[in-house]
Amino acid sequence: MKGKCKIPECPAPDAACHLGNDDFTQCENFIPEIDEKKVKKVKIVDTNKSSIGWSGEAFTTDELEIVSYRTSPFLIGIVGKAAAGKTSFLGMLYTLLLSGKKFKEFNFVGSKTTLGWDDLYHRLKFKAGNVTFPQPTPVNSNKLYHFALRNNEQHLKDILFADASGEVFSLWAINRNDESAENARWIYSNSNSFMLFIDCDALSKDKNSAKKEVLLIARQLTHDLKNRPVIAVWSKADIKDKVLPKIKDTLKEELENLFTNYVEIDISNFLEPGPDELVHKNNLTAVDMILERMIVSSHLDLAINRIDSKDLFLNYTGK
Repeated sequence: MKGKCKIPECPAPDAACHLGNDDFTQCENFIPEIDEKKVKKVKIVDTNKSSIGWSGEAFTTDELEIVSYRTSPFLIGIVGKAAAGKTSFLGMLYTLLLSGKKFKEFNFVGSKTTLGWDDLYHRLKFKAGNVTFPQPTPVNSNKLYHFALRNNEQHLKDILFADASGEVFSLWAINRNDESAENARWIYSNSNSFMLFIDCDALSKDKNSAKKEVLLIARQLTHDLKNRPVIAVWSKADIKDKVLPKIKDTLKEELENLFTNYVEIDISNFLEPGPDELVHKNNLTAVDMILERMIVSSHLDLAINRIDSKDLFLNYTGK
């Protein structure tokens, strides 16, 4: 038998055992050599490796094929200056769905960015009479949040919400070719519709300066808008009454002149006792409004999805 002794100076098996063992293979210090040909190789299975082709985090722009292989997703561009309430709106939207609220025409049947949505949910903290809002979206961030929705006819549509930093929209509004505004350009080029956020808090404090910034972004939206719908979302509308009437009225008038079939809605994240229209209803209604206009403007019927038996979330019919 081939092998070697653990004692360095012992020459066994080439010479006699230093401990005097007639059969060196029985010595406790002898290490037999294993014949690799006789050893059965065992395949190690990594139980930590997921069989799912997506992580659950918010998508980046180069991960769109995760949903676009099946349908052509509708992309909703969330547009507005920094701190206008864009990310908070998304966090509230998911919070309402988790609590059992529903869209008007569609059932929520899953998401491939659940961890991304959960992050927004946990960053939006509620206390009595107070809300802690998420930190501003980083300037270099461009995240896509996914919903899979079915209508009453069981037709499926993938929806993506694009959330980028408000700073890049402010740069893009002044110069659409600004090298630092790439995320804003991508969202504008690829979105099927837009939700233009108007910060009531900024309008109440900065007045005409805040109004000017809204109009700069709005005018840039009209550059190559074509038939893509835009709705105006007056965020933090619980303090809208603090905005000077002249500011509100003239801003609305100018937006009506810029956009065909102009429509607006007031939303808030501040909860009042009992059902609150600004929170419980309007955050969802804002999405209902944009979905209705987006589907009509696309001139496309929703396609019945191909069943993928490996996709547990998206095979769910919402019943």
